[in-house]
Amino acid sequence: MLAELRAYAPLVTPGSYAVAADGIMASLRGAPRTQPDWEWNNPMEAARLFAAEDAHFTIEQPGYVFNEGDVREPVTYWPNAYLRRVKA
Repeated sequence: MLAELRAYAPLVTPGSYAVAADGIMASLRGAPRTQPDWEWNNPMEAARLFAAEDAHFTIEQPGYVFNEGDVREPVTYWPNAYLRRVKA
């Protein structure tokens, strides 16, 4: 996943996002049909490592603009996996 983020990064324009899908994998480790390495081998960790090495990106979840209910926190399978390009 980290290699994919590096490859696609030049295609992301400032203000846009790259999303490391299935960031929830780390939270599911130990559940049936998961792999032991999901603790460190998951999209959320790849996003964290990528943001640490590339100053053009920051981990930043987009606004919750379509909330029409009482839910106050976004429900997502991609926690901490939204990479916003902040620099050209």
